[in-house]
Amino acid sequence: MDRNQELKAQISTNIKNIMKSRGITQMSLAEKTGISKSTISDYLNNKTLINPDNVQKVANALNVKKSEIDPTFKKESKNSFETIAAHLDGELTEEEWQEILDYAEYVKSKRSK
Repeated sequence: MDRNQELKAQISTNIKNIMKSRGITQMSLAEKTGISKSTISDYLNNKTLINPDNVQKVANALNVKKSEIDPTFKKESKNSFETIAAHLDGELTEEEWQEILDYAEYVKSKRSK
């Protein structure tokens, strides 16, 4: 069972709706983002979960916030940070990104002790 299926479906719907409202095609989105048309197609057809770097590229191309593409970027806490900048060799898996975010939460949790 794919734990990310619901998230993939939500992201797909979000991208499709924004593309439709702006009259943007998959080919145009691919050109604006530098992401291959086949990868864009995979995102739109719920085959692949978009990585955080590509969320940013798509958000920039569509002129929206990352959270309008991927709801996991919404932060409820008023003290939450929005951006971590890092130069990493190669792309990280979703699990590796989650480990980084979990570690950040752990570091923050140590402050209140």
